[in-house]
Amino acid sequence: MKKSAGVRIFDLMNILLMLFICLTIVFPFVQQLVISLSPPSESSTVGIHLFTKNPTLDSFKQIFASGSIVEAYSWTLLRTVMGTVLTVIVSAMLAYPLSKRYLLGRNVWMSLIVFTMFFGGGLIPTYLLVKELHMLNTIWALVLPGLCSAYNIVIIRNFFTSLPIEVEESAYMDGANDYTIFFRIVLPLSMPIMATVTLWSLVGQWNAWFDAMIYISNGKIKVLQILLRDVLNNAQDAALANSRGGEVVDMSGQRYTAESVKAAILLVTTIPIVMVYPFLQKYFVKGIMIGAVKG
Repeated sequence: MKKSAGVRIFDLMNILLMLFICLTIVFPFVQQLVISLSPPSESSTVGIHLFTKNPTLDSFKQIFASGSIVEAYSWTLLRTVMGTVLTVIVSAMLAYPLSKRYLLGRNVWMSLIVFTMFFGGGLIPTYLLVKELHMLNTIWALVLPGLCSAYNIVIIRNFFTSLPIEVEESAYMDGANDYTIFFRIVLPLSMPIMATVTLWSLVGQWNAWFDAMIYISNGKIKVLQILLRDVLNNAQDAALANSRGGEVVDMSGQRYTAESVKAAILLVTTIPIVMVYPFLQKYFVKGIMIGAVKG
């Protein structure tokens, strides 16, 4: 079927709009990549950086010069995996009974959960609670305080409500109990929303740094974001103390600026979590739509 002129113009405008959106997303990454690979004479200049004539890895070498970078990656991966798995499991197990109309006091429980989305105890009471539970300077201080998100519970509960009740009734008639139905029927049918919450939790756990700053003080547990913040602060201090226009030359002869180190840090922290997204994208789009529109 031949397309009319109006349809062809509409398709062309859609393509141009999508290309523009893609450009706005890709450009910042290209900009930071070029700055991180640029020598001080280029990275210190203001403006758009789309290419470099003399690429160098000195900024990345400065980051990985710390022997604790591998350990920091390990702690970050540990907290990300533990936090994500526990968050998804606990949130789903709490949302499942709340999706049942026959649950006694369901509206009361939902009201209490939604209440926590708008009102919290504050930083000091939370810190005192973590301290009294003897979780300071442990990995649990980074995982347990944010284990249950009211928003995640509401989204998962809405998705569970949309599942056909006949499937569970058939399983009950075949002799299945609640645990069997939940783990072998409900969860497999809920992969879209599970993948959505998993992606949210992954990104949140990977990027989190404030809780590590206030709960971890002995230096034995140092997540990637805290380590890289220290590297950036050292680079900025060295650049301020230097009289060569912000350029720093360390003992090994590496030449960098605070801007190039900042760009390298951005790539080191962003690329690993970005690589996970394509594997969850198809579930993410479906899950966020279904979980958001059902009441």
